[in-house]
Amino acid sequence: MKKCFITGLVILLPLTLTIAVVAFVFNLLTDPFVGISKQLLSHFDLLGYDLWLLSADQVQKYASKLLIAICLFSLTLLLGALTRMFFFNYLIRTWDFVLHRIPFVRSIYKTSQEVIKTIFNTDTTSFKQVVVVPFPTKDTQAIGFVTRENMPSFSKTLEGSSLVGVFVPTAPNPTSGFLMTYKQEDLIYLDMKVEDAFKFIVSCGVIMPQFHSATVKEDSFAAEIIAI
Repeated sequence: MKKCFITGLVILLPLTLTIAVVAFVFNLLTDPFVGISKQLLSHFDLLGYDLWLLSADQVQKYASKLLIAICLFSLTLLLGALTRMFFFNYLIRTWDFVLHRIPFVRSIYKTSQEVIKTIFNTDTTSFKQVVVVPFPTKDTQAIGFVTRENMPSFSKTLEGSSLVGVFVPTAPNPTSGFLMTYKQEDLIYLDMKVEDAFKFIVSCGVIMPQFHSATVKEDSFAAEIIAI
């Protein structure tokens, strides 16, 4: 009985978590527009009837959310296509210029813009290298992700030592954590995929990824290979 229950949990929990995350994002995007969409459906007398176990109001609510999601997806595609056109690209750059000149708004907009560009830029090395760092003390280690390998502004304060920016996530929620700076020689570069590292963190160490070796970098080259 106990083994059957645990097996059921192993199957249901990932599915439940996936549905919960998708539902959260779906509601976050559609809820602000549900009122307008329901008024339009009511005005044209569309879907104003009970369906199975759903009331007429619930039918209109869920239909509105589905319609909004389709419209948002279509609008995103249209916006991406129009942005490639010269004239619309000029309008976007003008809008960008204006927002960068508005006090307070420019701080939020510019920061969000830089973060999003960094995340979706396939050429960046941010969050693509897994490392082991001394954290929270020198006698203990934690898994981190390299965010920036060259930090000249910080390096000037340490007599030219090369500093690396590392994000050390918390478990089991890797969306929060600590932004740390380390000397290059203090890092152990793991031969581990980022996806596997996230699995290890989210499972609190229960899921152990398979990897074979790690390298320790000193300045610009690997000093040695340490067998794990």
